Amino acid sequence: MKNNAIYRQAIAVLCCLSLLSACKDDAAEPQDLGLDFFPLNVGHWVEYQVDSLWRDDVLSVLDSVSYRMMVRVEEEYTDAGGRTAHRVLRYIPDASGEWVVRDVWTAHRDQRGAEMTEENIRRLKMSFPVREARTWDLNVYNVDRQLDVAFRELDEPWVLDSLSFDKSVLVRNVQGPNAVEKRNFEERYVRGVGLVEKYWEETNTQVGGVRGFRLRMVAVAHGN
Repeated sequence: MKNNAIYRQAIAVLCCLSLLSACKDDAAEPQDLGLDFFPLNVGHWVEYQVDSLWRDDVLSVLDSVSYRMMVRVEEEYTDAGGRTAHRVLRYIPDASGEWVVRDVWTAHRDQRGAEMTEENIRRLKMSFPVREARTWDLNVYNVDRQLDVAFRELDEPWVLDSLSFDKSVLVRNVQGPNAVEKRNFEERYVRGVGLVEKYWEETNTQVGGVRGFRLRMVAVAHGN
């Protein structure tokens, strides 16, 4: 009987040691939330080719524009809510080819999500952790109409022209078009680089013709 008791105690000790070892291994390997898909280090920049088109058949308007734009994380600061935030400047070239500031946006990232305030419209660009099919409302923090998006193609390679990356993820709207309205939203992000491609199209045919816009941005260079 005494030997059986000693045997049971030894088994219990071994089980405890095994659990402690497992806990230690878990602590040594923190969960990958995917924060590097949305880098905010000061000095980080990406240059894009931008092509946009807008159409309003009721007003007989059809126009388009193409240009280069550089987006740069300019500085870190503490916002009104006491959070760490970043000023993100968007530059376009002037007539002489020099970069001049076009917009000043702000960004915030924590372990729950990544936000960007664009033209005073606060949008939830990512919901962490980055996981296939994870879904959220891009406009949850503003009064715009709900736009549900989800992660797709997690850690898939992305190649376009001279740029190629091993790991990217696609953010895409989950609702398809209906009889009168088309709404396509896609943003592709790369680890360590951020946004590398964007396509946003919204059109409506309910007002006696087509009315809407189309925007495409593609990264052509990046750095820190």
